[in-house]
Amino acid sequence: ELHRARVIVCLDEDLIGRHPNALRHARDYASRRDPNGDWMNRLYAVESQFSITGAAADHRVPVRSSEIGKFLVAIEEAVDKFEAGQDNPEATLPGEAAIEERIALAIASDLVRHRGASVIAVGMHQPPELHARAARLNDRLGNLGTTVRYGMDPAFHGKTANLQSLTKAMQAGEVDTLLVLGGNPVFDAPADVPFTKALANVPHSIRLGIYNDETSQLCQWHLPESHPLEQWGCFRGGDAIISVSQPLIESLRNGRSALELLARLTGDRRTPLEIARAAVDEAMDGSLTDKQWRRIVHDGFVSAALGPSLTELPRSVARDLPDFNVVETPLELVFTPSDSVHDGRFANNGWLQETPDSITKLTWDNAAIISPKTARELGVEHATLVDLTVEGRELRVPAFILPGQADGSIGLAIGYGRTAAGQVGGSLSGGVAPVGSNANLLRTSESPFIATNVILVATGQPYPLATTQEHHAIDTPGLEEIGHRIGELVREGTIDEYREHPDFVHHDDHHAPLKSLWQEPSYDGHAWGMSIDLNKCIGCNACMVACQAENNVPVVGKDQVARGREMHWLRVDRYFTGKTDNPQVSTQPVACNHCENAPCEQVCPVAATVHSDEGLNDMVYNRCVGTRYCANNCPYKVRRFNYFDYSQQFTEPGRELVQLVVNPEVTVRSRGVMEKCTYCVQRIQGAKNDAKNGQRPIRYGESNTACQQ
Repeated sequence: ELHRARVIVCLDEDLIGRHPNALRHARDYASRRDPNGDWMNRLYAVESQFSITGAAADHRVPVRSSEIGKFLVAIEEAVDKFEAGQDNPEATLPGEAAIEERIALAIASDLVRHRGASVIAVGMHQPPELHARAARLNDRLGNLGTTVRYGMDPAFHGKTANLQSLTKAMQAGEVDTLLVLGGNPVFDAPADVPFTKALANVPHSIRLGIYNDETSQLCQWHLPESHPLEQWGCFRGGDAIISVSQPLIESLRNGRSALELLARLTGDRRTPLEIARAAVDEAMDGSLTDKQWRRIVHDGFVSAALGPSLTELPRSVARDLPDFNVVETPLELVFTPSDSVHDGRFANNGWLQETPDSITKLTWDNAAIISPKTARELGVEHATLVDLTVEGRELRVPAFILPGQADGSIGLAIGYGRTAAGQVGGSLSGGVAPVGSNANLLRTSESPFIATNVILVATGQPYPLATTQEHHAIDTPGLEEIGHRIGELVREGTIDEYREHPDFVHHDDHHAPLKSLWQEPSYDGHAWGMSIDLNKCIGCNACMVACQAENNVPVVGKDQVARGREMHWLRVDRYFTGKTDNPQVSTQPVACNHCENAPCEQVCPVAATVHSDEGLNDMVYNRCVGTRYCANNCPYKVRRFNYFDYSQQFTEPGRELVQLVVNPEVTVRSRGVMEKCTYCVQRIQGAKNDAKNGQRPIRYGESNTACQQ
């Protein structure tokens, strides 16, 4: 219940990355509720690798993932000191005390002062014992039942065997028929689980899946699964809320959902709609009426279906838990789900593969994330190949040196290295090379998220990485000048500085008054513009993907991205400020600003880019001859040029499904045409038409751009 929290502590947990609106709602609530005028809550992030949460945090502490438990113990001990009445526990620390110890004291002080209004959240990388210890501390601080609620659903307390025990049964010949519903264990099973070899011992293997992927190719039968947008379904979340999904389109390839398949196997001939409704009716004790069902389908969930919550911790959690005495190891390797392809299930989605990572701005690849200090000690250079070895298993990956990475910790995203993911993600049978490296080859079932005793050997062999952060620097001196001007680009202050000087961001402006050579335009009707709240932007890139989907922005591939030719109409710049070992991150979305006296308009020889009477910098695609003068004159560098005919794929025979990706309200641009943000002019025109048909003015909020939505 983050809206009630004044102090949020994330231990190896990307809370905002998984729930992008969490921080906004929490801070909006705090601004209304706090009587002292201190309208911000405080967010601490303790993590090994930069996450969206760490980038948005008020205070971030880079700590190796294997030492997060030790850090939590330090917080507990500091809480003991404050509760024992020590006024200044920091004074008892030795002079050489590590910064982590001092930060643990600061966190504990905040937690004690905000009893019942704090949250300690632990990430999935951490062992169950650490989760239990955090739960105990949440209870001790009075958070249980206020800001923290643990759901309890008796219907889902059945036991399931893990993949390791299933594999052993398959190897022993104890499995006659194996039905795989979704998932891709041939690709993502841990290295110590020989699922692929065991599958050969199963007489009958059936796979239901959307793609003919690695697991499907080794099963005797592959059944086409319908897409989630084609399915009826009934679900129950971790908080026991019942949700219902309904199909948005008819089945394109006559696939079947897991619900339908299991029903047929058990002789149930009901339709998926009837099954889903019956399940909701059973959950509501048979009291479901037609009116209630229509409301549930409309809302998507049953609001009154909250399950019972724990009011006190079970004895298994409340008892004394073991201390986390960390055995120091030279290196650790942390496996993280990819921001783009997750665990590999989205590897065949070109939009996601080409979306830059929130922090590294890396596309079409995963890499070993290493801190500058660790890289120097190991002789690793940026964008070179390194060999990682864990318990005799070896994997060659490129190195990416990133400020803020915990020393001695290496981050590696899973979900890459697919060999049967289609024409985008990699398909050996189709002649498409895998994208990235398969980190699953180094994971084990006992420690699927963190590997210790890692050996790294630098090869020095260069490897091209397609990143988008520094594409618009003219030359090396220009790139260095950007670094010198970070203080001017990123202007931030504390809440106290803002209260004392609300205009502090303008104190460094020393340019002469600007005088225009052109007549300033005036608007009698509409004048469209956009403002972006940089205090709320977390750099998640959702706006970029939304723009790509809405405006038919093409995917260009790794080679063209590496040349600085990505086609995204919107980019999200990332700046590091502060010290290299623990910097802060600032993000800035940049789109076409539709300048009132646009410099691009002044140099176009064919008037392909013109100013509308509503303040838009319009593009007339069929006039453009591709001189690119406008791109050269754009101070924001947000114009994109079609070097290749990306629209050809929509007209090739047999590509009818590809055409369904295209928004019919937006032109598909041909080769040699300049394009850029239009403020989703098609949506503006739609709102104007609706208002005209209703003989009324456009209502506030009636026209929203895709990135805004």
